[in-house]
Amino acid sequence: MYKMVWTIAVFLAVSQLLFQPLFAEENVQNTTLEDLLRKIEELDKKHAAEIEDLQQQIEALEERASRTGGPGQSPTAQRLNIFNPRITAFGNFIGRFNNQDVFTEDGDPIYDGFNLRETEIDFRAAIDPWADGVIITTFEAAVPNEYEVAIEEGYLTLKKLPVLDKAPWGLKVKAGRFRPEFGRVNQIHTHDLPWTTRPTSFQTFLGGEGFIQNGLSGLFFIPTPGENNTFETTLLVLNGGGIPVAEENEGADPAFLGHLKWFWDLSPGHDLELGSSYYRGKANPAGDLESQLYGLDLTYKWKPFARGEWRSFLVGGELFAADINQGAGGSVTPLGYYAWSQYQFSRRTYVGARYDFTESLSDEELESRNFGVFLSYYTTEFLRLRFGYEHTTSDVKELDGLDTVFLEINFVFGSHPVEPYWVSR
Repeated sequence: MYKMVWTIAVFLAVSQLLFQPLFAEENVQNTTLEDLLRKIEELDKKHAAEIEDLQQQIEALEERASRTGGPGQSPTAQRLNIFNPRITAFGNFIGRFNNQDVFTEDGDPIYDGFNLRETEIDFRAAIDPWADGVIITTFEAAVPNEYEVAIEEGYLTLKKLPVLDKAPWGLKVKAGRFRPEFGRVNQIHTHDLPWTTRPTSFQTFLGGEGFIQNGLSGLFFIPTPGENNTFETTLLVLNGGGIPVAEENEGADPAFLGHLKWFWDLSPGHDLELGSSYYRGKANPAGDLESQLYGLDLTYKWKPFARGEWRSFLVGGELFAADINQGAGGSVTPLGYYAWSQYQFSRRTYVGARYDFTESLSDEELESRNFGVFLSYYTTEFLRLRFGYEHTTSDVKELDGLDTVFLEINFVFGSHPVEPYWVSR
């Protein structure tokens, strides 16, 4: 417990020291344009609920129009247009070059060379005025030419309850297969990551591709005293297993997850988000052992109104702490964390760094550390080039001294879904 408290205190203190003195409030002589932009943003946040209600009304009118026909379209044409989902295709291509042998979790060697690592097809549609649907299919290859096909996500989101015709506290219910709200990065797909690889600590506690499971999720907002902050709560009931801390659970016993997120608009151009997560589930098929996973995450973003397309800065990280019951062998309480930052110094170019530490789930004495730097260039939001370098030191012999150079190309075509607010493009 002392180790966990000390790590949390250092993590928060270093984060505060990183971002607090970096940027003073900009001194701009002519603030007319900035004032207008700030007021627009404040109005947008203040009336988010009203905008969503209007969108629901529009969807209801579209549904009604599909039955009767609309201006310039026959009823049949309108119906066909409404039932067509928005389709997006993502391609993630990498070149990887290591100074020593690297293996997958299954023990297969990952050779130096090029690989179309992932192709993803994203389908999204409004089912009716009450619900939206998402289905995401992936074709993945950790080793070149050895593809696995899977449904990464497939769920519907109820925006309001049909019985009440309105959602209390902004409640949104999600049902299906999805990425649960644990921490900052788990919900982010490969093509939206700010790095070529996921942090080692993240992979240790949530899995190589993240935590994905079937279940129910309820998101709602808690009232806050001010207009410049929001407090969001998500409660989930999931099938057991599918996560490293409870890998042997075959799903017969449910798991529970809670996530709290506090978003704070500090001042124009400065945003802070804090989050905490808690997972609890059975750790074995017999159901007599339990695992618990705790998480803290922090993200600070600076993006001035005056040069918003040319300058931005991000700093943040996540902390993981597990309590895994091993029966007669007692419990293990491994820790892990990563911290990262990214600076945008031109309209299309970003540079960043990440430090990562993790302890093994099976043996806390086995530690690994990873440091990486990356340079990203966007031609547009549909094409990104990235160069990266990572160095690993570890008590695990196969990882110690590993140096890796990456070339990554990410391309998108089709109707582009909304990215997370903290992704610059």
